[in-house]
Amino acid sequence: MSNRRSRIALLSAGIAFALIAPAASYAQLNLQQFGFGSGKSDVAAGANGAAQPSALNSLVQNYLGANQQVLSGQSNLASAMGMPSVATQAQSAAGLLSGASGGSGVPSTSVLSQLGGTQQNVSQSLMQAFSNGSTTPPTAASKQTFSDGLASLGQGVKQYAGLQSNLGAVTNSMNMSSLLQAGSNPATAQAATYIAQSAPGQLQSLVQTLTQAVQYAKTNGISVPSIATAALSGAK
Repeated sequence: MSNRRSRIALLSAGIAFALIAPAASYAQLNLQQFGFGSGKSDVAAGANGAAQPSALNSLVQNYLGANQQVLSGQSNLASAMGMPSVATQAQSAAGLLSGASGGSGVPSTSVLSQLGGTQQNVSQSLMQAFSNGSTTPPTAASKQTFSDGLASLGQGVKQYAGLQSNLGAVTNSMNMSSLLQAGSNPATAQAATYIAQSAPGQLQSLVQTLTQAVQYAKTNGISVPSIATAALSGAK
């Protein structure tokens, strides 16, 4: 009887392990899904044995980098359109992002929301200006500034579009609890969740802004960088 109980206990333990192992592997694969350019596992064990995922941090930093490009482009476009206050607004937001994307710190969701609001406000001001026309006659210098703005905004839209294939792993496959259980920093997990919810709508708005900016450039004899037209094709 004792031997039989031992065999049953060993069999139960084996079944439990078989059930647990695939779940752990699945969580790790989901983290890899939104790692950027990482051919290795994004969850590594540290000296103390704790999980140290880098995939979520990569998602956040790539998002910040995309927004830095966007805001820089918006600032140039606003300057070329004779809207210095709008250009300054975009520059200030880009400055905050520059510090965040260059370090290991992660912005809070309130900061990300504020920056997203600034981006949206600048986009609305630009689209209105494109419809009404520039407040000052275009010069060779302003045309070059506008073209530079198109290039930067196009690069930002391209980077935004590159995020989309990875965002589903956050919204569909992993919730906040599982992200934290996988060893994610709470601030990083919160930022990644915010990005997953906000980035698709932000991309749609940026595509509209870039589309109108390209149309304005063509109408006014301004050179359109290839990255701007390529970004619009890639974002569709």
